[in-house]
Amino acid sequence: MPDLPEEESRSVVDAALREYARLRELWIIICMMILPYSIIWLGMNFFKSAVWSLALYHGFCLLPGIICGREVFRKTLRVPTYLQLLGLVVASALFSFGTLFTYKHFGATVLSDTHVFELMKTLGYNRDIFTPLCIYIVVVNPALEELFWRGFVMNKLDELCPDSPHCGLIWSSFAYGAFHYPIMQLVMYPGWAEFGTVALMVYGAGLGVLYRKTNSVIMPALAHALLTDLSAVLLMLALFEKLNVR
Repeated sequence: MPDLPEEESRSVVDAALREYARLRELWIIICMMILPYSIIWLGMNFFKSAVWSLALYHGFCLLPGIICGREVFRKTLRVPTYLQLLGLVVASALFSFGTLFTYKHFGATVLSDTHVFELMKTLGYNRDIFTPLCIYIVVVNPALEELFWRGFVMNKLDELCPDSPHCGLIWSSFAYGAFHYPIMQLVMYPGWAEFGTVALMVYGAGLGVLYRKTNSVIMPALAHALLTDLSAVLLMLALFEKLNVR
């Protein structure tokens, strides 16, 4: 078999090296997507602390990706328009009302109020940290999650898999919903935990579409804060009211 010309040989080697670099980076992203599942499980089941769970998740899972991959989403740090903000406020009001209505009328089907309250106490929720923790959950958590899951992971997967349409949207949404499963298992009845996890995957995809449509990573961060995270805080307050917790 005749030897390849030097130029063609160099081209083949360069292509192989590029493919190796792509696959290596892809595996790093996959590991970063899987890590939150283990970290949340560790925080909830070993440390049994909501504060430690958030600290480990944000510090070891999200921040490294956000810092290292900031160039991927830097151009999409755009302030939403007034009309977009108004739409988010209206959607937040409707979503919060719907969440509280569903909890009031169907909550007992999904979870046990007493069990959730005891779990919250086990995880370190108390009067002293409740308010600052809720502020952190609504303000800091959605910003970090959206910069990581949508800004970094989704964009990076699309960049590394150019021949797979919607690869970033699908797999970032799947991983985003999946890492919530250890929390769902602790809070919800069997069957509902799985349903809630799938619902969060669909929700993550919705945030990804919102990001793509607006070309602003701030939009899904605000939607995340005003929809799910604010509703989670309102549900905790409704739980306390229902159980006459002061």
